[in-house]
Amino acid sequence: MHRRLSSLIILVLVAASCGSGGSSSSSTETTTTVAPTTTAPVTTTTAPPTTTAVVTTTTEPPTTTTAAPPTPDELAGAGPYEVGVTTRTLPTGNLVEIYYPSTEVAAGRSEEYRIRDYVPALMAALIPPESLDSFTVEAARDAPASPGEPFPVVLFSHGFSGFRLQSTALLRHLASWGMVVASPDHPSRDLSHILGEADEDAPDAADDLRATLAVLGDSLGDPVLDNLADTSLVALGGHSAGGFTIVSVAGDDGIAGYVSYASGAGEGIELPDVPSLFIAGSGDTVVLPEVTASAFERAPSSSWMWTLDQTGHLAFSDLCAVGDGDSTLIDLAEAAGVGDFISEELRRLGTDGCELPNRPVEEVWPAIHQASTGFYRWVFGIDAEPLGLDSTTVESVTVDSH
Repeated sequence: MHRRLSSLIILVLVAASCGSGGSSSSSTETTTTVAPTTTAPVTTTTAPPTTTAVVTTTTEPPTTTTAAPPTPDELAGAGPYEVGVTTRTLPTGNLVEIYYPSTEVAAGRSEEYRIRDYVPALMAALIPPESLDSFTVEAARDAPASPGEPFPVVLFSHGFSGFRLQSTALLRHLASWGMVVASPDHPSRDLSHILGEADEDAPDAADDLRATLAVLGDSLGDPVLDNLADTSLVALGGHSAGGFTIVSVAGDDGIAGYVSYASGAGEGIELPDVPSLFIAGSGDTVVLPEVTASAFERAPSSSWMWTLDQTGHLAFSDLCAVGDGDSTLIDLAEAAGVGDFISEELRRLGTDGCELPNRPVEEVWPAIHQASTGFYRWVFGIDAEPLGLDSTTVESVTVDSH
């Protein structure tokens, strides 16, 4: 029995790593360090466990508004919109979580998810009820969408052994800045299927993203989604294995650009000729920053790379901040009574980015939010120039571009 439980926990730890490391030649970097300012707290929400668009893919997206642009410091904080969240089902049966700009009706409301709801029932039953494995985000389920013109779309792809809610802090932030952000489960690699029975018929993760876009585009009469998403303005984001997925989709017609978090691109892969942003952690031992730098160096212009000091692999997800902020997947393994079966190496993989010498993820998130928001606003034509990418309001960031 213990051996079977140990196997499950080991898989959880591999899940936490969301990918594999490697090394390659790194790019020449220019370091920009600015004194820290007070960062706006980021609150996050999640969905409960149940429940195309032609864009000109040039490196100089058209400007579509004349509003005064935000400062980098403002981009790091929450945007002007309250946030709603809703869940839909793809034709293949997997769920997709959608965060979107809402109205004052959504103010003060929140959503919570628990990690135990995304592991097989056998393991979930071993986690004591009092274990702190929840994450809360400020978003209102099925709240009315903000009226007016439809909003641009960001499709997000989670990592290996991740799940659609793994990065709600980031997704909620983007929605607060006027974007519809949709994140599907990938049955080909999500946590429940990696720990449980594999889905041999699961679609390719890239097709999950394409199906998600189709759902957003075919929403006439939907009580929440009708006229919500402008599927002629689409960009991508992906963490770890999800970064590899979005590279394979970024060449599709109508994709304006992509952000790759703690990821890279396979050697010999030709990267699509659209704008890109690569964000890595200097302390990432799962996907080494040199791997990310190799992809950045091969990406066509315009492209940026941010390397965040004292930052690990899981900083681009919620997984270092579940419960009281001190819980990790290793803590859940200990609570389930199988911690003695976990090697030191697996413990490292299961906590990459969650422990010293890495900074608390809540200190890193504002930089991630600033760069991501500035990049997406530019490729969507909201701002005439990319904002907040070459200067930063948080300390310890190395920035390069070409």
